[in-house]
Amino acid sequence: MLARPPTPKADWAYFCDIDGTLVAFAKHPDAVEVREEARHVLQQLFCVTHGAVALVSGRSLASIDALFHLPFLPAAGLHGLERRDPDGTYQRVIDRLPGREQLLPALSALAARFPGLLLEDKGIALALHYRQAPRLGGYLSHTIKRLVAPFPELTVLKGKYVFELKPHVANKGEAIAAFMRIPPFCGRTPVFLGDDVTDEYGFERINQLGGLSIKVGPGQTLARYRLPNIEAALTWLQSLTH
Repeated sequence: MLARPPTPKADWAYFCDIDGTLVAFAKHPDAVEVREEARHVLQQLFCVTHGAVALVSGRSLASIDALFHLPFLPAAGLHGLERRDPDGTYQRVIDRLPGREQLLPALSALAARFPGLLLEDKGIALALHYRQAPRLGGYLSHTIKRLVAPFPELTVLKGKYVFELKPHVANKGEAIAAFMRIPPFCGRTPVFLGDDVTDEYGFERINQLGGLSIKVGPGQTLARYRLPNIEAALTWLQSLTH
């Protein structure tokens, strides 16, 4: 059984996943609602830590900003394929998705064939959501592996009712490591809160850096601490701002 994390400190560096960690899942990614409490916690955390806060998500930076309306906040989108540094500099690891011309129509046909599937085109990544058709998980896993096989540059991330196709040149752990090399993150103890299988890359890197890896919710994990749900995660972060 994992312990509750220790009381947060202002001289730590904080990295947070979004869906399932700070906000609840919805039927459609665009239907997610951000509680004002979550937005307020991030703003206050940013002030207390002098900017050592970043969002690390599978969402694009455009989607992150549309949700939180905090364009000054450092963030890594698309599992680290794109990043906004503290000085506002935008960086992108890769410009195109290998195999996109073949994979996009194939996945579009798959989504059209089965009600409940949702294809999310993120430009340099593709995500096939099956939250409304969970029975298709096994079939989709086999089919997507077959589709991706001709493209060794790609990896398939299996999240909560989603398969994400992306170049394997980046992940959340690498994004956190990149932030930790620059101010105001460098020299601090890193903390990462996440809930999904895709966050395990982040937990692994945080553990290597001697930081605090915090799993939000149930499930096996590399994280060394656990908070039971989103509410507990927000309360834990908020305790630093009081």
